[in-house]
Amino acid sequence: MKTIALMARVKKPSGGYAFKRIPTKAKGRPINPPEPAGVLCYYFRYTENGRQVMKPAGENFADAMLRLRAKEVEVECIVRGLPVQKVAEDRPTIAAAVEQFIKNQSTLAKSSSTVDGYSRAVKQFRDSCFKVYMDEITRQDILDHMAWLQKELPTRKGGQREGTIRTRLSYLSVFFFENGMKNPLPKKQWPKLEERNVEAYTSEQVQTLLSQATADEYDLILFLLCTGFRDDEAAHATYDEVNFKAHTVTVSPKPEFGFTTKNGKIRVIPVPGELIERLRERRERNGEGPLIFPNRNNRPDAALLVRVRSAAERAGFTGRVTLHKFRKSFGTRYGEKHGIVNAQHLLGHADIRTTQKYLAQTKIARSAVEALFEDVVGK
Repeated sequence: MKTIALMARVKKPSGGYAFKRIPTKAKGRPINPPEPAGVLCYYFRYTENGRQVMKPAGENFADAMLRLRAKEVEVECIVRGLPVQKVAEDRPTIAAAVEQFIKNQSTLAKSSSTVDGYSRAVKQFRDSCFKVYMDEITRQDILDHMAWLQKELPTRKGGQREGTIRTRLSYLSVFFFENGMKNPLPKKQWPKLEERNVEAYTSEQVQTLLSQATADEYDLILFLLCTGFRDDEAAHATYDEVNFKAHTVTVSPKPEFGFTTKNGKIRVIPVPGELIERLRERRERNGEGPLIFPNRNNRPDAALLVRVRSAAERAGFTGRVTLHKFRKSFGTRYGEKHGIVNAQHLLGHADIRTTQKYLAQTKIARSAVEALFEDVVGK
């Protein structure tokens, strides 16, 4: 088979332009190279009738790779004397569908973390799949992608890789649905999750975390515990959302920071007076910026977990430390004292079954059992 090279036109630091070859094969087999930076446009270079030919392949890297594979198939057909199959313009390609899907998620005003999650999932599928068109995707392609994820995804301490893969597959299901098709791999064939008990911080563990915390870390830990906020909700929380008289904190969209609430819901969370007083003191201590927990550039802090883990390390905390664990602690406390329906409302869950997964099992004291039936027993 004749060799077809993908060339990138780049600007030289000294002025002028140059062509840089992009490796698209390794040991004679196709590979998916990473998208190069600083490229103006792409070209094909190959030999035709004894002459070197350069033809444009477009400005988009994914489209250029698609056209390269199509050109390779075309040349192979010519060499083997087979009919040449031209690229069908009316068949949606995977590359084009991925690009449009990502644009749609941003248009639908979804949160930046949601858009990032969807984008990562579909881009990785595009890059690991060797098919060209959407209607060519089969169950085997999804299985191959799962194998790729198992190899490439890092395993976090205490995490489950199978859970991450299931999340990616659920994102792909949305991608397929928007393109008028079902995920070729049925959900019952997705990786199985290890059943784990819900983890919530005990009172003793919270006290340990707070014992060596700085004032800022103390504020953050208490805020996460008493509001049940998601990570990005806490990072985008503002003082304007704190009602210092009513003792509530509200979750609402922040267009100025590109933040939207999950499912478009606005929640009002009642909080204890101690948190309100700490937030009042925090504002006086840290100035008049809008964010409660800003980074050094007065932008939403993406390192809140680092702050909590610093306090945990100084206190000699030996348990698993996550921000989401505070949310589950919040849900468990409200579920026990005020019922699962109230917990569902405050957590902002659309489905009460999601709330059920947040409630940790707690030890029931003997006195509580006696009190539960005292109206009918022993009379």
